Amino acid sequence: MSLVRFVHTGALRLGSPIMGLTDSPEWLRRIASSAVRQSVVQFFDAALAGGCQFVYVAGRLTERAEDLRPAVNWLACQYERLRQAGVRLVLAGADASEAVELGLSDALVMRRGERLLVSSAAEGMRLQVAAGRVPAGVCSFEATEAGLSGVEGAAECGWLQPLSALESGGGCLVCEADLQQGAVAVWHSAVQVLRFVREQLNCPDGTTPEQLLQLLLSASRGLAGLRGTTVVEWEIDGRLCADSLSGSRLREVELLRDLRAGLCAGHAGAWPARIRFSDRSELSLSAGVSVLSREFSEAVQRRHLRRQSVESACHPMQGLPLGTGSEVAETLRVLWPAA
Repeated sequence: MSLVRFVHTGALRLGSPIMGLTDSPEWLRRIASSAVRQSVVQFFDAALAGGCQFVYVAGRLTERAEDLRPAVNWLACQYERLRQAGVRLVLAGADASEAVELGLSDALVMRRGERLLVSSAAEGMRLQVAAGRVPAGVCSFEATEAGLSGVEGAAECGWLQPLSALESGGGCLVCEADLQQGAVAVWHSAVQVLRFVREQLNCPDGTTPEQLLQLLLSASRGLAGLRGTTVVEWEIDGRLCADSLSGSRLREVELLRDLRAGLCAGHAGAWPARIRFSDRSELSLSAGVSVLSREFSEAVQRRHLRRQSVESACHPMQGLPLGTGSEVAETLRVLWPAA
């Protein structure tokens, strides 16, 4: 046997919840409640479908010590189908030794700095964990913080299933090692149930609220073609145009509601979690001069009244405090492109 296949991932984090989906629909919360375990199931499925000889878990099985025993009990049942197919389990996380004591008795345990020796034998493939020199004719991988040495992209799979929008990546790597050449071919497998992504939408100059919504719908559906459900945070960048009536549709909350409704509440495979405008975005209002003048006057008046309420009545008014309030600057910024 000159070719050996295996799957490689980071921490499983069984028992940890998915966060940041408080305003999501019930169907998405239901998916999230079992996303970590389902990702492990799909991780093992990838090993079986790829004809792998072993699976390698570089990180912890659980984040919390109290979750380890129930996690091992569940993992032992899932691992049984791998064991029957002759697939070995190799654990390198900080809780690996304890997991073996709790029930994963035939799993191989690797510690930082040790090497996984892979060699051909009469009965097939032989796996050993050792330290020190590597015998001739044996392919070896060292256990590092990121994962097995020589596996390109291992650092990008620090966890199997992301737990929030603050985490990216995830999934596993399917690896094929040539024992004679000592080369390793690697490709990514998206086995995670939920993906969290941040995307930027660049709008053409003069985009209206209606056009912006259509652009967001099209881009969101484009993300839905991937496996699993994609939770996306959109950042909008561009120079938008609206009149006094349609301008309210550009509020982030209103825009998010319309986008979710257009995606059939996310059942198309993409769920928009948030929409925000970049600091570079601008809005041109096609309102009449009287409307803009009234808005400017009201902003100045509100600022003056707040200042007047905290000043002594005996001090004479020296004029309107133009330019000293943030709302005045905002109004001037709106007036400029509309002028």
